[in-house]
Amino acid sequence: MNLVTELTRIIQGDVDASEAALTIASRDASIFQVQPQVVVSPKNVSDIKTLVSFVASHKKKIPDLSLTARAAGTDMGGGPLSFSIVVSFTKYLNKIIKIADSEGTVEMGTYYRDFEKETLKHNLLFPSFPASRELCAMGGIINNNSGGEESRYYGKTDMLVRSLRVVLSDGKEYTLRPLNEDELVMKKALPGFEGELYRRMSKLVTDNYDALQKAKPQVKKNSAGYALWNVWDPEKRVFDLTKLFVGAQGTLGLVTEATVKLIRPHRYSRMIVIFLKDISPLSTEVQRILSFKPEEFES
Repeated sequence: MNLVTELTRIIQGDVDASEAALTIASRDASIFQVQPQVVVSPKNVSDIKTLVSFVASHKKKIPDLSLTARAAGTDMGGGPLSFSIVVSFTKYLNKIIKIADSEGTVEMGTYYRDFEKETLKHNLLFPSFPASRELCAMGGIINNNSGGEESRYYGKTDMLVRSLRVVLSDGKEYTLRPLNEDELVMKKALPGFEGELYRRMSKLVTDNYDALQKAKPQVKKNSAGYALWNVWDPEKRVFDLTKLFVGAQGTLGLVTEATVKLIRPHRYSRMIVIFLKDISPLSTEVQRILSFKPEEFES
């Protein structure tokens, strides 16, 4: 099978196997270099559905066939690199859909800098931006569960996501959002793929709740992904699959759109610089300073 020919035939977007495109897609901000077979820029969600269905239908004959999502390519862990098909979101899937009521809805190929310019017009900000805020895109922020200088105060990305639209392995797009118990019961009663997803995931996280909580890393910031321990909240009685998908680097499904919480940035700020003659009192001083609840804290 000629992969480029087949993909060109079935999608509306761009299919590029040129040396220049493959070279760009073979690197991110990590030390790794992996060259894909082809780079695809889907024009719309329909293209993404088609790509997922295509890979699913050919996977038995071609086991190495896969889809790897790529936004701005600033990841430092090799997440957007692949030997197979790279799906690039920035060319077409880069629209800011809505900013209102302290929420923003945005496609995954949107550069954060462009999103921030629009949110600031409403005196709003998406605060979990990483240090690469001028270079990165929302797809990377969502799929890496980013959290930069403001995350100590406002939380990481997973705490700010209201809902996701995701194309799953059956080639269909679904909306993932927090569900109350009645809504979860309705989802579990659905026939087919979606119902099975909620039935199996609900059973997994509730049957193994204690083991998952015991395995949860006891750290303030964890962006390792696959946060099964956060899916079910027994106190609030809320089931939320966005907690699993944020940080999974596109391995569970291709996120097409996210609705996120926006905050009103403080109008004024002050900075205090503390000089230590040696690092021996650092741990004690960190705890003392944290008691004052600083918005940012770096050393």
